[in-house]
Amino acid sequence: MKKIKKVLAVLLTVCLLVSGFCIAVSASGRKTALPTSAGIQALRNEFDSDVAPKAGGYALDYCYYSPVGTNDNTKYPLVIFLHGIGHADYAGAQLADSDMPYWASSELQGRFSEGGAFILLPRAPEHKLVYWGTSLIEPLRAVIDDMIAKHGDNIDTSKIFIGGSSAGAEMTWNMIVAFPDYFAGAFPIAATGTVTAANVKTCSDVAIWMIASSKDPVISYIATTQPLWNNVCKYNNQPENCRLTTLSKVIEPAGGSASDNHHMAKVVTYDLHMLDGSTYLNATTVDGNGNTVSLVSPNGMISWMNGVSSAYGGETGSDSGNINVNPLTQALDLIRNFFLKIVNIFQRLFGL
Repeated sequence: MKKIKKVLAVLLTVCLLVSGFCIAVSASGRKTALPTSAGIQALRNEFDSDVAPKAGGYALDYCYYSPVGTNDNTKYPLVIFLHGIGHADYAGAQLADSDMPYWASSELQGRFSEGGAFILLPRAPEHKLVYWGTSLIEPLRAVIDDMIAKHGDNIDTSKIFIGGSSAGAEMTWNMIVAFPDYFAGAFPIAATGTVTAANVKTCSDVAIWMIASSKDPVISYIATTQPLWNNVCKYNNQPENCRLTTLSKVIEPAGGSASDNHHMAKVVTYDLHMLDGSTYLNATTVDGNGNTVSLVSPNGMISWMNGVSSAYGGETGSDSGNINVNPLTQALDLIRNFFLKIVNIFQRLFGL
């Protein structure tokens, strides 16, 4: 009996040692992310910067967070966020003027099935008064290709997500229409511009999460958001994975009113929850089949990302996708940029 006990004790010790070794190996592979309590500036400091090869006349710089640790073979999702106008006057401004670095925190990184994700923040060259638009579709694709070329061993190319706010949301639609095979999902927030039914059909395999305010002073919810959402419900091939979050009043994740009901980027900076983890206020979410979606923590945008993927294998090339840049498109783009320049100049003058 004593011999049996000794054998069992030895076996138990071996099991504990093996278990401890496995935990140590697992911990050494993935980077240890900072908690949100470290503060937003500390999280911003976790980002690196780079510049993509020139394409379409522009070489865009970008900031990114990598979850990869030592001897880490994990394939992580890639989440791309595009700033609105007035948030990219200099290299790094899209990081310094954003709360998206919360997505680099241990709390949000831990919500991904893979234990983390790359966070990519490209920048439109606003210092040259050039803004998100059709002229930057190829340069932005070059940013994504550059990330895959440099970090592809750890990027799950079937889990690439793109989103943005205002003009960044318009650019989100431009990208998924131009390259629908690239993206598993998209999250346009307060999208400017016009998205036609034909556009929606072109990217019908991309899961869409729209975020809008019924009181947006810039974008008409009734005239713009609702018809677009109806087309998504009608033409998207996976309506169960499409979402529309409607806000009656935009507030900060920490509490208190946002600057106005158009600036909704704050809504996603903490995964559609308040900073204390409670349900985001003044928001209702439905899927493409009309069902109400409950976003009780930790169920948020990241849990949605965990459930969708694409067939994209990371191929790069010189094809132009579904980009249709004809003389009329170019003329409209120039007119649009002219008005955006005026808006941006006023933003700079009044510090908005």
